[in-house]
Amino acid sequence: MKISQITLATLLIGIVGIGFVFSQDNSKKDKPKDKQRTIKPVAVKANLLILNANGKFADDVKLEDCKIYEDGIEQKLTYFARKQNAFNVGLVVDNTGSMRSQLETVVSAGATFVANIRPQDEVFVTRFVSSNKVEIVQNWTADKNRLKNALANLYIEGGKSAVIDALYLSVGEISKREKADQTVRNALILISDGEDRDSFYNERQLFELFKGSDTQVFTIGLVGQFFDAESKSAAKKFINQLSFETGGASFFVNGKKDELVAAL
Repeated sequence: MKISQITLATLLIGIVGIGFVFSQDNSKKDKPKDKQRTIKPVAVKANLLILNANGKFADDVKLEDCKIYEDGIEQKLTYFARKQNAFNVGLVVDNTGSMRSQLETVVSAGATFVANIRPQDEVFVTRFVSSNKVEIVQNWTADKNRLKNALANLYIEGGKSAVIDALYLSVGEISKREKADQTVRNALILISDGEDRDSFYNERQLFELFKGSDTQVFTIGLVGQFFDAESKSAAKKFINQLSFETGGASFFVNGKKDELVAAL
């Protein structure tokens, strides 16, 4: 079963690019002063892929060369960083019971992703169940065989899901690389239903950790596994917040194999 090359390319383009942060000012300036709402600017992270007139990558772009508009209003760029043509990626895979029917497809999709990494790219694999069962099963490597073996050896285990702890451990692993070299792109790919039931850390602590990192989170959300609307809504809210806070992206599927493959 092969992953769509178009959707895979879309995911990779989302990971690479020039990183920037801009402040969104959504205050209603056209209302009378006594009815104006004061809303603090929001920092939005995103990637920028810049091509010149010949369709080739432009590598001489500066902060002052870029302008971002929303609804015709210019937004303030507060951060701009050019990254190398290489990236560090952490694959964070849910191994709780809710993934039982999907694990084979996830492993197959992950193997296809690994097959497309380049010699300058490095990947690690995190497996998680409950808070005491979060582990990096494959450390940083560009060896495709080792990565495929790590994915093939993933297995389902009983326990309450600890999504936040898995992300916390994984972004900490990437942060070590960031301190050594801030010119490389970094991303996490999370495959999970998004429901957290057993983490030691909370959402506030996780998002605070992301504020000190350029790491983006791309999530394949298997929210179709839920039977009640409340759990599904909470999981989708958390996954969307991950994307917003880190400048990544979210892909929601209902759990069918063809949908999971298409999302990756």
